[in-house]
Parts: sequence; C-alpha cells; structure tokens
Amino acid sequence: MSALLFAATPAPAQEAVAGLDGPMRQVFAAPAVAGYMTAPTDDGALRRTWTWLFLKDAIPSGADTLALEWEIDCAARTARTVHTVLYTGDTHLKTDGGPADRSAPPAGSPGAITLEAACAPAERARTMPVANAAAARAAANALFANPAPAARR
Repeated sequence: MSALLFAATPAPAQEAVAGLDGPMRQVFAAPAVAGYMTAPTDDGALRRTWTWLFLKDAIPSGADTLALEWEIDCAARTARTVHTVLYTGDTHLKTDGGPADRSAPPAGSPGAITLEAACAPAERARTMPVANAAAARAAANALFANPAPAARR
C-alpha cells in the first residue's frame, strides 16, 4: 500500500486578496483532506473567512490545495463562496468567483463546518493556531503521513 505524501511547501504565491493567508486553525481532518480556517472578520452583519483544504491526492485539475473565501451570515445560517483559489503545491492554477446569493450549506460540507466555526465564540476553538498556510500545509502533510489509528469496533 503506497501513499502519496506531500513535502511541506511555502505559502502559495498569492493574489492581492485581503485575508487569504494568516493565522489559522484546523477545523476538520479526514484521511484524505485537512481543513484550516483563518480567523473570521466582521463586516457588519456578515463574517468573512478563508478555508484552506489541503488534499492528500490532487483532484483531476491537478490542484492539491483549495482556498475558499466565505461570506457568512450567522443570524440567517447562510454562506456563499466569494472566491475559490486552486493551487498545485505553491503554484496558483486559477481563481473563480462564487455565486451572488448566500444559501444554507449542506450538512457536513466544508461550508457548513466553516459556518459553524466562524459563528462560534473564539473560546470554543478546539485546535491550536498555526502561523499561516505553509504551517497548515506542513501540519496536513504530517496528518497524511501519520494517520490516526482506526477506532476499534
């Protein structure tokens, strides 16, 4: 059984998008993906944050990292992606805009997980912060290289 392991890479070369990189916390981890979120900012009734998804295996486009900018309405429990940025390692592939309207994200999706984490009080965070995307990528690579043992049944 072989596993594709990514070497730690520097923070992806970024476009001039505020808040894309900075301190973040792990919000979920699975055998093939780890998600990290920047600290949410308040924009009136809305919160904005970035979720970085580090993938163990690249998707068909070749991307192994996705950064999603979210606009979240905590009161309405809705969100929308403002930007989705795809990377291979630290190489930018493309940036796409998101839908104009917010909606309730499907349960268990990265959007739902991000909404819950962004709307929760900061003191409820369960993970230690990391410095930036490069540190989050290194932590994700460590998770992929040393997965948690499967629970006994």
